[in-house]
Amino acid sequence: MGRKQVISVLAALAALAGCNTSGCLDNQSALPLAEFYSSATGAVVSVDSLEVVGVGAPDGDVLSEATPAKSQLYLPMRSTHTSTSWRLIYRQKALAAAGVEDEVGFDYESIPYFASEECGATYRYRITRVHYTTNVVDSVVLTDSLITNVDRATIRIYFHTSEQPGGEGAEQ
Repeated sequence: MGRKQVISVLAALAALAGCNTSGCLDNQSALPLAEFYSSATGAVVSVDSLEVVGVGAPDGDVLSEATPAKSQLYLPMRSTHTSTSWRLIYRQKALAAAGVEDEVGFDYESIPYFASEECGATYRYRITRVHYTTNVVDSVVLTDSLITNVDRATIRIYFHTSEQPGGEGAEQ
């Protein structure tokens, strides 16, 4: 083999070694991330014993169990629909006894998006309207109406809170 042939073979091997054969490593799901805030202070808060259930979801699927203290939550949308809503069920003793719940929902457009040959297609969502009840939720604010696969909070849910000794907000 001549010198040029050896260089050509080495170049071809280097090119093959540089190819990404591991497939798509990017997050392929466009999941809106909601973060929880105090309406009194504007600070991030953790909400205790909050159960989240998809409205109209098959078998009343529970999205999030009533676990202790969460300050954010992914709220998946359905690409075959134009709206999705979630029931926020407060399982703290006093609120649960009173049957207090809220509902948060979004109307949106599903936008097919071709990421790459390796990653394929996914959906992005453009939120066109926000609707919610105000039992414990004060307001819902979008920081960006376009939901992509970038892992960042784009929804802020503000809860009615009161100041407790020590300056920390707590859900009423």
